[in-house]
Amino acid sequence: MAWARRTTKTIPRVGSSADTFEINDYSGGYNSFLSNDKFPFKNGGTNMWRLAQDARIATLGEYENRKGVDFHSAAAGETQDDTITSTTGASSQSFSGTQRLAQVFTSTVTQRLSKVEINIRNTASATGTVIVEIWSNASSAPGVMLARSSIASSSITSSYQYLTARFVEAPTITSATNYWIVVYVQSTGTNTYSWSSTTAETTAKTSADGGSTWSTSSFSLNFREHYATSGGTVGLHRAYKSDGTKITLFVHGTTLYSVDNVTGALTAVKTGLNASATHYEFWLVNDVVYYVNGYDGYRKWDFTTESQVNATNYSTLREHKGLMFLVRSDDPNRVDYSNFGEYEVFTSTDFIYVPSPKTGDPVTALVSLNGYLLIPTLNNKYILSGDDNATFSLDQAPDQKGTFTQDTVTSDDNFVYYLSNDGVYRSNGSEAQLLSEDIYNEVLMMPNKQNACVTVSSGLLYVWFTPAGGVGNSECYVFALNYGDGGGTTESHDTKTFVAKGFNGFRDDNTLIVGSSLIGQVYWQELDSNDNTNLGGDINFELRTHYIIGKSPAVLKEIRYWEPRFTAQSGNYNVTVQYATDLRENWQTYSSPSVQGSGATYGSGVIYGSGVTYGTTAEVQSYLYVPGEYRRIALRYMHYATRQPQSFLGHTMVIQTRRMR
Repeated sequence: MAWARRTTKTIPRVGSSADTFEINDYSGGYNSFLSNDKFPFKNGGTNMWRLAQDARIATLGEYENRKGVDFHSAAAGETQDDTITSTTGASSQSFSGTQRLAQVFTSTVTQRLSKVEINIRNTASATGTVIVEIWSNASSAPGVMLARSSIASSSITSSYQYLTARFVEAPTITSATNYWIVVYVQSTGTNTYSWSSTTAETTAKTSADGGSTWSTSSFSLNFREHYATSGGTVGLHRAYKSDGTKITLFVHGTTLYSVDNVTGALTAVKTGLNASATHYEFWLVNDVVYYVNGYDGYRKWDFTTESQVNATNYSTLREHKGLMFLVRSDDPNRVDYSNFGEYEVFTSTDFIYVPSPKTGDPVTALVSLNGYLLIPTLNNKYILSGDDNATFSLDQAPDQKGTFTQDTVTSDDNFVYYLSNDGVYRSNGSEAQLLSEDIYNEVLMMPNKQNACVTVSSGLLYVWFTPAGGVGNSECYVFALNYGDGGGTTESHDTKTFVAKGFNGFRDDNTLIVGSSLIGQVYWQELDSNDNTNLGGDINFELRTHYIIGKSPAVLKEIRYWEPRFTAQSGNYNVTVQYATDLRENWQTYSSPSVQGSGATYGSGVIYGSGVTYGTTAEVQSYLYVPGEYRRIALRYMHYATRQPQSFLGHTMVIQTRRMR
C-alpha cells in the first residue's frame, strides 16, 4: 500500500537545512571595517576577505601571493666588516632542514647590516631554497632572529663560491657585539648542501634538531659580512633622456647617487648636500633633471654636470604648460614660476599666493592634471587655470581635501590620488572619491601620515606607511583601481615593505622602483621574473574570511564539507588551513594540505606509450570539515615562505543549520 511504502523512506530532520556555498570570486578585495554580522556572503557572487595579506588578485577568481622586491642598486656606504675566509684545515660541513649551522661574527660599527656572503656548494643533489638568517647572541648561541633572507637553489653549483644573501629588513647592528649567521634548508628541501669550513678558528655551532639546541664545534665557517650607513632614502627619481638613456637617481644622507643599470654600482653625482634636508623632489624637462630639497637652492643635473640654478630654497617643483612652478620654503604659501620655456629664468613679479600670504595652511604639493595645476595645501586644495599672467585664475577646488607632502600625492593620466586626514582619495579635480572605505578605521588612525608615500603603477595604488611604534615605513595598503564598484578595491595589506620613496618607471614597462626606508638602497618591485621572494626574504601570504553566519548568527551550525582549491604547483610544499569560531580568534590548524600537482611529466620515469596521460593536475582540492557546532566561523589560509608561490582559486562549503530554539 502507498502509505506503507512511504514509511520506508528517510525522515528528514525537522528544521535543519544544508546549504551549499560556492565562493570562487574575491575580487571585492578585503574589508576590515564592516561588522561580521552585516558582511555580505554571496553564494556564487563577488565576496570580500576580512584580511588579504601579501596577496594580489590574479584574475576575478584567483588570489595569489605577491611578488616582492629585487636588487637594483648597491647600498650607500656598504662596507665589508667581519670575515672568515681562511682555508687552513679546509673542509665541508653539511646542512639541511633539521641539520643547521651557525657562525658568530662581531660587528665593528653601529650601523645596519645589508648583506652576508657564504661559501657554499651542492654536491649531493640537494633541492630547496637555502635560508640565511641573522640572530642575536644569547649565552654564546643564537638567541632571537633579527632578519631572514635566502639563496635560490638554482644559484648553487657543485663548486664552492661566495653567494650573497641581502636583507630587506637591514637590521641594526651594534659595535663590539656578537651576532650569528644561521643557515639551513627551507622545509620540503631534500638532501644536504655544504658550507666550507676552516680550523683557523673554532667559533661555529651545529644543531641537529632544527635549532632548538646548539653544540660547539672544532671549526669556523667561511663568510663575509657587510654593513651600510643607517638612514633611509630621502629622494628618488628615474631620469629618461630623449636619446634613450635611463638613469636612476637617489639621495641618501648628503649625497646624490646615480645607479649603474647592470651592476647596481653607485656613482656620486653631488656630495656635500645639506644634512638637514629630509625630502627631495625631482622633475625632468628638456633633458635636464631639476631638483630641490628646501636647503640647497634650485639645482640641476644634465646627465653630465650638477650645478645650482639659483640660491632660493624651494620645497617642491613641477613643470606645467611650459613653466616651472616651485613652492618657496621660506614662504610656503608662495608659488614662484619661471619664464615660458626658460626653466632657469625668473621674473621677480611672477609668483602667486595660495590662497593668500601666510595663512598657516602651507602648500604641500603640486600636480599637473588635465590642463590644470592642482595645488594642495595641508587642509585644502586649489586649482590654477590659465596659461600665463594675463589668464591665470586661482580657485578653491570643489574637492576640498588637503594632503601632507608631495610624497602623499600621485597621479596618472586621468586622476590624482592622495592621502588625507581621513582617508585615501581619488579625484579628477572636481570630485573626491574615497578609496579606503573598506579599511576606514585603519587609515583614519594611521600614525605619522606625513611620512607616508603614495605611488600609482600598473593599475595599483600603493600607500606605504609607518605603523604605530615603527621606525620608518614598513607596511603598505594596496588598492586595485580596476576592480570594485567604480571605487577600486582594497587588495592587500602588505608586510615587510620598507619603502620610503616610490617611482613608476613609465619607460621601463611601468615597473615600480622603490627606495628603502632603512638604508640608501633602491629596488625593483613586483617584477614578472620575481619568484615570490622579498629580496630573498619571506612573503607572508594570508587570506582570512570574516566570521560566516550562514543564514543567521542566532542558530548553531556546522560545516559538514569544506573544500578549498589551489592552483597546483610544481614544488612539494603546503598551505596551512585554519578555522576560528564565535569571534574568539581561537585559530586552530585543521590541516596543511600539499599544493603540489600530481601526474606524469617528462623525465619522471614514465615510459612513453604506456597509456599514462602526461601532464599534472591544474588544481589541488582538499576535502575537509570543521568539527563541532558554532554560531559563527572564520576560515584562514596561510603560507609564510620564500620562493614558494600560492594561488587560491575558491572554496565550497556545505553548512548544516539547526532550527531556531
